Amino acid sequence: MYAANFLTSGDAEWVAEELYLIMETSIGQDDFDEQEATKQFLVLIIECMNKHDKDFTEEITKAYLEKTLQTYKKGTTKK
Repeated sequence: MYAANFLTSGDAEWVAEELYLIMETSIGQDDFDEQEATKQFLVLIIECMNKHDKDFTEEITKAYLEKTLQTYKKGTTKK
């Protein structure tokens, strides 16, 4: 259901943000095993989307990576 909703949205930035928030929420609230389960859940979503629309999934992956890098840079930049 997640994969279908994400694919039909047509908005790679929004999907990347949603996936990112799911993982960030898990990191903030869950123990390690639950975080691993969340990670595997996200991998399954991406794999499913990739089977149906490889180009769009690639856009999502790039946007997710960019979001991750931006967040990392914010956390390592001295103010």
